[in-house]
Order: sequence, then C-alpha cells, then structure tokens
Amino acid sequence: MRRLTRVGALVLAWVCLGRPVPIGAHNLDEYLQAARIAVDRDHVSLELDLTPGVAVAPSVLAMIDRDRNGEITDAEGADYARQVVDGLVVEVDGRAVRLRLEGQTMPAWRDVAEGTGAIRLRASANVTRVGAGRHQLYFRNIHRVDIGVYLLNALVPPDDRIEITGQTRDHAQHELTIDFRVHDSAQRLWAALAGFLAAATVGLVAVRRQPAGS
Repeated sequence: MRRLTRVGALVLAWVCLGRPVPIGAHNLDEYLQAARIAVDRDHVSLELDLTPGVAVAPSVLAMIDRDRNGEITDAEGADYARQVVDGLVVEVDGRAVRLRLEGQTMPAWRDVAEGTGAIRLRASANVTRVGAGRHQLYFRNIHRVDIGVYLLNALVPPDDRIEITGQTRDHAQHELTIDFRVHDSAQRLWAALAGFLAAATVGLVAVRRQPAGS
C-alpha cells in the first residue's frame, strides 16, 4: 500500500479544510479520490473529487467515454457518476443507507487525458432521524483499487447539536468510521446557561478584585 508523501499531506490538509483537491498534487500513476462527508440528523451528504494522473487517465477514460470518440457526453458523465456512487457503502448505526447522485461536474476529455481534470460528484442519503445520544457512520470506497489512492474526512456538521467525537480510517483510507454524538435541545440549553453563568461569575470576581478608585 502506498504511504502518504509530503504531497499527500498537502492534499490531506486541503481536504480537512473542505476545499477541492489541487490539480497535480498527486503522482501521475494514481487515481486520487478525496471524499468529504457531512453528517446531519436525517441525512448524510458526500462530496467526492476524483483526479486521475496522466499515466492512468486512459484507463479512466475507457470507463467514461464508452463510444471512444474522444468526448465525454452528458450521458456518459452521468452514467459514470452513478456507477461510482452506486459502489460506495454507507451505514448509519449498522444500517445500510443508499446514496443518490445529486450532481456531477465532468471535465473535458482532453483535460482528463492530460491529467489536469478533476471529476466532482455530490451525493446524499436520507436516514432515519437519529435521536440524542451516541451514533456511528461507516463509509467505504473501493472504486478502482488497482490505481486508486484515497483520502477521507468528516466535515463540520451543519447542526450545532451534532458533535464529531472520533474518526477512524484504515491504512489505505478505503474505510472511514465517524463517531458522533447528538445533543438534545435541553442539554444544549443547560450547557449554554452553565457557560453564561460561569463567564458571569468570573467577570463578577474580577470586578470585585479591582482596587478602589481604579
């Protein structure tokens, strides 16, 4: 299995920031696949960037450009995007959920052939609304393991009641387990109130300690 190089570390930093992977920041013989996952109480969202290096671009184009005419049509791009998304595995609390493709951005054929084109997919899945407490999401991507290099990361949840408590990846980053916790409204209210009272107490003590006439 390939280890992350300095370039891989740079790519990982970009992924952690939720930004698109910079073109060229991977080896020419790799198919870089960077997934970013957002967990919400009733759905999961996925962003997946796929960037083939110039040495493996012909193999990727063979899967997309089915009629071999040197052009990626809208239909071919959509078919490939669905194929990738259908091969992904997502489970929430041990129950499989099905991702649906929401959109894709396909580069021009020449850009892919030259190793400068990134395929960007967006997908989501509805899940049974999770209640307060601890939960777990499992994600797996094994698309084109013969040439693939993978990066996985959880995005900051859009709901401030959801807290990511841990992320576990396998060595090749085919699999990601996200541990998260859902706080109920009462817990959030009491936590906010406790924080306010603590801050007010510290402020009151500081005022009392000020010397007279200051």
